[in-house]
Amino acid sequence: MPLITVEELTRAIERTLVAQGKIMPSEARPTAEMVMAYFGNEDSVLDNTLSKEDRDRFYWLEDAGLLTSEEEDATVSRGRSWRIHYWLMQKDRVHAATESRGSAGAPEESVYESISAQSWKRSGPESEPPPK
Repeated sequence: MPLITVEELTRAIERTLVAQGKIMPSEARPTAEMVMAYFGNEDSVLDNTLSKEDRDRFYWLEDAGLLTSEEEDATVSRGRSWRIHYWLMQKDRVHAATESRGSAGAPEESVYESISAQSWKRSGPESEPPPK
């Protein structure tokens, strides 16, 4: 899958976290730049390289479906087990969020846009004027 650009990730953040009210619109690009600074051209980032504040943002992006976290156990010296946590970019989800118009705003918007003009017209007893 092609690399994710800062612009694509910014749009995906705007259509998820900003649309959900979790971050301000002015924070979308700086958040995308921070994430891309960690990932660069790689597909994964070790969790222990993140600052506490950045990790919080990563969790928000995970909730939005743009990142995922995984862990694996590795055996180190003397047979001890070491758990490694890392983050993965969900490139297909980022691309989907930037391409789909329905993700741009609140989910309710796409529902209302899909209703035909005829459906908006009321019919039945409640649409008749009250008797005089």
